[in-house]
Amino acid sequence: MKISSRSSLWTVFIIAAMASPAIETKAQLFKKKKQQAAETVPTRAPLQPGQFEWQPQKAPSGPLLIVVSIDDQMAYVYRNGTEIGRSTVSTGRPGKETPTGVFTILEKKKEHESSIYKGAQMPNMQRLTWTGIAIHAGDLPGYPASAGCIRLPLKFSELLFEQTALGATVAITQRSRYPSQSEKPVSLLLATNIDESSAPIPNRRPFWDPNKSPSGPVSLLLSIGDETLYVYRNGVLIGQAPVGIAPGPPIPGGLSIMLNGVVPGDNPLVPGRPMRAWSVLTIDSDETVKEFPINILRSRIRVHPGFAKDVYDLMQPGSLLLVTREKSTKDTRSGSGFMIMNPE
Repeated sequence: MKISSRSSLWTVFIIAAMASPAIETKAQLFKKKKQQAAETVPTRAPLQPGQFEWQPQKAPSGPLLIVVSIDDQMAYVYRNGTEIGRSTVSTGRPGKETPTGVFTILEKKKEHESSIYKGAQMPNMQRLTWTGIAIHAGDLPGYPASAGCIRLPLKFSELLFEQTALGATVAITQRSRYPSQSEKPVSLLLATNIDESSAPIPNRRPFWDPNKSPSGPVSLLLSIGDETLYVYRNGVLIGQAPVGIAPGPPIPGGLSIMLNGVVPGDNPLVPGRPMRAWSVLTIDSDETVKEFPINILRSRIRVHPGFAKDVYDLMQPGSLLLVTREKSTKDTRSGSGFMIMNPE
């Protein structure tokens, strides 16, 4: 899945009937501007090249998310929606730029030597693509200097390596950090670059076949343009269903991650099941969003109850959800730039 200046198609909400806990993200993204000014977290001192902060005790459990900002030359680590660390980085130099997008960790090795640049040591390597992009320890001169990888301070790379697992989510953005306070924060909504065998089925025709991909991370794509919810596991389309959308203002696009735990309230999509907790990572909207996006979805969208139950049972903390107002055509799926869950 992806993110970029031009919305992509993806993910969604539907299933867990979502409401979000009272976390900073909600306050930062969706208050009126006057309220935002009063509630903004105080600016922290900038870190110098090679410096980092690490406070894993702030969130002992929950899904882990790593966000890398190329413009900031910073990495931010979140667990269960709470920032537990930040570090300076060095990303790809001109001509060898680090790709932007949403990736998963494919491989981990404490001691690794580059197969592309012979002799180049990559301690605490965490692979994001099979074509040479990884997170690892390295020199940090204070500007983009790598051949595309994301370099970290050695000690921070060790601490992070201990906390991550295969399949953990890494979002690489060109600008801004998460969470963002702007109405159109990070250009994180691009096009999904999925295998042609996983292309959406025309005419919103429903199907459900989880055996097509028995394991792996689950991602949801809600295309407002298609009025269809698509379910992917390990990058393979395993289900889709039409959705009903109640009249009202345009629904904002955005990317969210499921957290641990549940929140109070009646679940309108899967009656009798608790509502899951979500954290919104980025919003794509032409207007200021004054209500928590998950709540907007919960109140405006309906899907067949049997399909909603199947998807609800499949979702786990760490599952991603993307809402886009674009259609899921080949054109909107195959743009350049932002990758989502595509190791190639």
